[in-house]
Amino acid sequence: MGWWKKKKSRAVVKEQTWDRDQWRGEKILEALIQCCDGKPNSIKFFTADQILKATQKHFCKFVFPNYIFMGNGTLDNHRMILLRKMKGRSPHPPRDICTGPPKDVAISSMVSDHKNFMKLVGCCFEFEYPVIVYYGGERQYSPVDLNKIVSWRRRMKIAEEVATALAYLHVAFPRPFVYRNMGLKNILLDKNGVAKLNDLSYCVSIPKGETHVKLTWAGKDYDYMDNDYIFNRVVSEKTDVFGFGVFMQKLLTGEKILRSFVNWREKNKFPKWLSSYMGEGRMGEIVDPKMSLVLEEEERCLMEAFLVLSERCIGLRGEVPKMVEVAKELRRSLKQGE
Repeated sequence: MGWWKKKKSRAVVKEQTWDRDQWRGEKILEALIQCCDGKPNSIKFFTADQILKATQKHFCKFVFPNYIFMGNGTLDNHRMILLRKMKGRSPHPPRDICTGPPKDVAISSMVSDHKNFMKLVGCCFEFEYPVIVYYGGERQYSPVDLNKIVSWRRRMKIAEEVATALAYLHVAFPRPFVYRNMGLKNILLDKNGVAKLNDLSYCVSIPKGETHVKLTWAGKDYDYMDNDYIFNRVVSEKTDVFGFGVFMQKLLTGEKILRSFVNWREKNKFPKWLSSYMGEGRMGEIVDPKMSLVLEEEERCLMEAFLVLSERCIGLRGEVPKMVEVAKELRRSLKQGE
């Protein structure tokens, strides 16, 4: 049975991945109260029939994992929509994490007007897998693919925009939100190359007056996780800063994995080339060969500054910076390279 089929009875619901009762509208309200002190946000709930009619039942056009882009039909006066199915999530997450559609929808409604997040339209919980609906406008979206992004300046721009989005989560609300879901797979680019941070279901808020929160479960993406998160399940703003530092190094080197499962227990173990190639005119040996560039002096200096900033983020160079500081430094570097 396709994931778009409606659920026919409560007996069927019990056998599905998701418990329908768990994802009713009141769960969204609970998430809003938990995440943003009950601040009202515009969230529209669509029926399965509305989604099917708007997309002309074309649910088989997969563009990238867990996403389906629809360019035909209308929904709430939006001609272009992006549907995201919440597939593969645990129906019973730990209470202190609250992952899944309710949290994703609630936080998406809070950041929807920011240019580096997807614009939320609403959601539908009448399918086998809950569906979140984003406004597509006239934009085409695609996931970040380093094989196709061969411009160093464009990679820097993506880094700056992702840093801006993370900084917004950290400072724009009474309680900081920690994204803790860093990875290329969660960044979408519109047709103009603007980066959109996506999938907010793993966000956790830091309690007022505290600097961190301890969870019962950490996750499995070791490559982006600092040791305090891996071993102690402690989440703070530094969790995002560390993950972003790893992301920066991947943009620079094109490496898919920097810390493997084998060595994740060793403190901050990264490839030996990180600092040893700077100041010796050897940056070209670590830069992603897919990038089409000639390393002139000014560009090499910008890359070295980029690498140093990434090392500060992962705690290899003095005090770990705030995400706001990281975004500002990247913005300065972009202007310097103009």
